[in-house]
Amino acid sequence: MRIVRISIFSFILIAFTGSQFLANALTDEVILSRTLRKLEFRVSEISAAYPAHLDRYDALLLHDINKAPTETEIQDIKNFVNTGGTLIVAGENQALRQLYSAFGLELRALTKKLWHSRRIPEEPLFSQHPVDEVYTGTDSTIEPLEREVAVLYGRGNNAVIVTLRDGEGRAFFVASDDLLSQYWLLKSGNAMFLYNLMSTLPHKARIGLAVRRYYTIETKPPDPFVALLFGTPGGLAAMYICLTLFVFLAVRGRRFGKPLASEEKNRRLTSEYVHAMTVLYRKGNTHMEILRHIRDRFKTDLGVRWRVSPNLDTSTFLEELAQRGIIDEEGELTNLMADLEPSGYISESQLLGIAKRVEAYRKIAKIGGASLTARRNF
Repeated sequence: MRIVRISIFSFILIAFTGSQFLANALTDEVILSRTLRKLEFRVSEISAAYPAHLDRYDALLLHDINKAPTETEIQDIKNFVNTGGTLIVAGENQALRQLYSAFGLELRALTKKLWHSRRIPEEPLFSQHPVDEVYTGTDSTIEPLEREVAVLYGRGNNAVIVTLRDGEGRAFFVASDDLLSQYWLLKSGNAMFLYNLMSTLPHKARIGLAVRRYYTIETKPPDPFVALLFGTPGGLAAMYICLTLFVFLAVRGRRFGKPLASEEKNRRLTSEYVHAMTVLYRKGNTHMEILRHIRDRFKTDLGVRWRVSPNLDTSTFLEELAQRGIIDEEGELTNLMADLEPSGYISESQLLGIAKRVEAYRKIAKIGGASLTARRNF
């Protein structure tokens, strides 16, 4: 049972919260804006983010304004009407007193609330859809101050809705905050009155709609972020830090000014590299390996030439060559073979001399193709 009670309570709470959110979302401004758009008007909702631009509107609708417009704003509105615009003011707040006064009107308080207002002229202003009674629920009436106005709705001598010409334009004043509110627009009389009122405008007219506050560039509140950034020491400090960090990241690793000549203080000369390689070559002690390679290659070529095994020892190898008829004038080959098997260290000059002698003997003995190999190996 406890779970059931908790579930029921949660459902009621959610439903109540949702209904409250929906009710708050459908404000007077939203209802008016939707209604006017249904009538195919182009509506611009005036707010702090989108202040009024009178030169872009055909009509200006001010509903339930609770903050007095400035003298400059009132003069701009009057010029807007004088040059052909249509002004519709619905409200009885004393904040509108100066605006009423600019058009020769005065708001006068009633001792008793006037709930309904009747049509005053015998001939209705809107003959196609006449409305005899509208709900106003007002505490004020409109008093003309030496100015000719047409009273549309009221009760007795108490005028509630009036209209007047000003220059090339027209103004409508409704001394009621409720006539165009979201609840009372559901009344057939009020809805038809709004339809008749808007029928005086051209088709698809541009309407500037301001509910409760009328904002212009003059009275537009500063952006909170901009005010925080530029109007407080902390904001300025944060902006300075961000700017410094941006500059640092943008120019990091870059060099400014004339390029400097490069100085290679630690660069080695070519001769130093050659000397180092020579020293390494000498330390490697490869002379004996090169000499052994020259000897083995020479014996192999001689063996192939006279069909003698190069694996024989030197004395036997020479005897076999002599038997094959090799020419060894003045013991040149014998001495060359003896030099190819030195008993101790051999210098580079000695190695070069032996290589030249081997090459010369190759030419004498007509051993082709081996001299180039010996030279490359050396």
